[in-house]
Amino acid sequence: MAIQPLVALDVGSTKVACAIGLPHERTAGFELLGTSVMPYPVVSEAGLNDPLMVGHAIEQALEATAVHADFQRALVAFSHPQLGTESSRVSLPLGDEPMTVRLQDLDRLQAAAVDRVVAVDREPLLVERLSCSGNGFDQVRNPHGLSASRLVGSFHIVTMPLSARRALVQAVESAGLEVAQLTYALVAAWAAVAQEVPPQARVLLIDVGGLQTDLGLIAEGVLQGSVTVPVGGVRTALQIASRLGATLEQASVWNLEGRGCRNEQATTLIEASWQQLEAPLATLLAGQPKPDQVWVMGRGGLADGFVEAIERLTGVKTAIARSSRTQRFGDLSRQVSLTAAIGLLEQATHVSGGAALQPTDLFNRLLHRTRTLLTEYF
Repeated sequence: MAIQPLVALDVGSTKVACAIGLPHERTAGFELLGTSVMPYPVVSEAGLNDPLMVGHAIEQALEATAVHADFQRALVAFSHPQLGTESSRVSLPLGDEPMTVRLQDLDRLQAAAVDRVVAVDREPLLVERLSCSGNGFDQVRNPHGLSASRLVGSFHIVTMPLSARRALVQAVESAGLEVAQLTYALVAAWAAVAQEVPPQARVLLIDVGGLQTDLGLIAEGVLQGSVTVPVGGVRTALQIASRLGATLEQASVWNLEGRGCRNEQATTLIEASWQQLEAPLATLLAGQPKPDQVWVMGRGGLADGFVEAIERLTGVKTAIARSSRTQRFGDLSRQVSLTAAIGLLEQATHVSGGAALQPTDLFNRLLHRTRTLLTEYF
């Protein structure tokens, strides 16, 4: 059976970024066939709540790649201003005597962690197992094959509103595609650049979107903690336009000019929005070793002076992150916009022999279906 191209979509608050890749048949990786970045016709704080507009942008993005195939499924990266983060620590008895930890035991442990912290009107976007402990071992991330009578696990969980998922799925389906896999955009962006970082490095990620900024701490390749802050380029531009009586187009230009903007009032508003990241950054990094690197992602991070502002807040050298696959495009804004979509393809083809799509496990599918029914009923 011939290997089919993969469609990767980063559905943002101002645009849809699309990357199409053909997995290598015998080795890991893929050939990048085409990319596109399609802005929405209208920029607003409610853009993600308009599935038809987003679906039309997805159709246009697919067409703009100039890759022609019968696409049916898509890998999708997503973030949202109302994402929540939870820490969950759960215990699972395995037997009276130590038993070998099986994969199904780890699935049960994860299901218990999700059930403990995820509300009925939300669902997990990311479940990251941080460590496990048992008889004779401690702080082991993957205890599969070890022996224990009781397994204790710690998890970092990112949740999203069910309503946001429904709107996203409706948008993708209106473009004629099925959501094959839904990934937290911060993790997808990390996958695009992870190979350029030493495996043991601690990396602070800052993904500046239109309506939110996602902060995440990576250690040994794992997202140890994250927080979503309702600060973004669109929000700042709307505030500038409202306060100063400017058009949204002019306000957006000023926002990208950052500290180089000649309008002092606009500069003051821009710097005030950046300052809102200080407290969440301090909370995320509290009690943690200092990061080795800080990487800024998202087009909002290209504002003049933003990288320098983050360096002052963290005391760590900060750089703009982008995939090496896109650096040939020249346009830095385009390179940065495609990072998460490229990362989805990197994740899906990290093993040889074509795509390695990991479907949602049965428990999470049943959990989603149950919550959907309950929410719609009540």
